[in-house]
Amino acid sequence: MIAMSKEDKTGYASPPKSTRWQKGQSGNLKGRPKTKSEFMMDAAQILTQPVDARASDGKTVRLDGIEAAYLALCRKGLKGHKPSLLEAIRIMLDVGPAVQAKEEEQKNKRQEFVERLERMGVKIPEDSKLRQ
Repeated sequence: MIAMSKEDKTGYASPPKSTRWQKGQSGNLKGRPKTKSEFMMDAAQILTQPVDARASDGKTVRLDGIEAAYLALCRKGLKGHKPSLLEAIRIMLDVGPAVQAKEEEQKNKRQEFVERLERMGVKIPEDSKLRQ
């Protein structure tokens, strides 16, 4: 009979030497799982990449991925798919006021800028883009 040393013993909490982790080898070969924020960053990167889309007149237009996805959702909804239509309307109601507020803020900043220039004595023509 062959004598087994203490290290060669196999059983509960003692796997065979051939299947044990080598020194410096990680137990998680795929690495740490991605966090929710990393998935969100990946999605944002994908959705901001430009996409070529065909307009109704047949011309090719370049849109951001998020714009192309919303356009596809609206088209599907207009073809009669009620869940798509409801989702497009929900998005529009969520995003619309934010877009209007941002446009209003930009308009106010432009107006304030024009007023400062006029106080400094700079004449701005009435038909200037700054006044729009």
